[in-house]
Amino acid sequence: MTFNEEKINDFLNGRKCLTVVSIVFVVSAYVAFVTGRFTHADTGNGIFFSLNENLINNPPVSFVLNTILLLGITALTVLLNKTFNFIRSFTVIYASLFLLLQMGNPFVCTRFNAGTALCLVSVISLFVLFSTYQQKHTSQRQVFLIFTCLSFCCMFQYAFSVLAVAFIIGLFQMRGIDFRGIIAMLLGIATPFWIMIGLGIVDPMSAMPPEIEAIWASLQIPQIQLVIASTAFVAFLAILLLIINMFSFLNYRLQIRMYNSFLLVLTVVAILMMCLDYRNMMIYVPLLNWCVAIQLAHTFTINANFSRRYIPIMVLIVAVAATYAGHILVM
Repeated sequence: MTFNEEKINDFLNGRKCLTVVSIVFVVSAYVAFVTGRFTHADTGNGIFFSLNENLINNPPVSFVLNTILLLGITALTVLLNKTFNFIRSFTVIYASLFLLLQMGNPFVCTRFNAGTALCLVSVISLFVLFSTYQQKHTSQRQVFLIFTCLSFCCMFQYAFSVLAVAFIIGLFQMRGIDFRGIIAMLLGIATPFWIMIGLGIVDPMSAMPPEIEAIWASLQIPQIQLVIASTAFVAFLAILLLIINMFSFLNYRLQIRMYNSFLLVLTVVAILMMCLDYRNMMIYVPLLNWCVAIQLAHTFTINANFSRRYIPIMVLIVAVAATYAGHILVM
């Protein structure tokens, strides 16, 4: 390995790269925001409330909040890996790659949207889920907490119900649920409804069925093609990385293998929902980007002996930059 190649790999792997990417992310998101053309990211509704409009009506406040939350997701991911060590080698490249992939789709970077909320809740819930590993006799509080949060979020966006299904699978993978855990899960699902209905905040007769509305109506044709093409590429990359990394995961100890097996489930769920609910796919983009970033980090660290492992990352950087330029320049 030459000195230059080692230095490039070390830079991509470290915090200096994360700092540079974070700055570039904030600048690129701001440029996209000031164009005023990337405002329609949310569609659909929850059980009682609709998110067809932006969650915050003040655009600058919405942009600042979304940016802070995306950077917060990045920091939480670093803390999550530091706590549970599901990527066995030291790296923070997954954090850099998440922000990089987010840059490729300005529609999820310029306003606070349901996609950012879905990704944030997923990462926070992972702290709780991973802590239940083989703790089924003492994990009732964690189970209750996860499903109370997801149930409340379902009132605003049906996408969280899909996340709830994924976390049910995750609890069985973690061996973190027994009969009492199932009761805690059901109580967690019911509690937000008891509170909201009991306090008269919502009327059960006002419950709305899922609505799938096209986000494409306000977009120009070239933008539609670019969004679909870039998202399809990320989904394809996710599937490819899942296949490549799966064989390496088999050599991990059981606990780390279970953590990563749930991340695989989360990736597959995101891809499936983008296919089934394709008109509403923007909601799943941040979560998919997060999952792909984790898989890319695995591939990068697993192949630590490959001196030119930086090349695929450089290619991805160029691809994201081209996609971003296409979004900004398309008329």
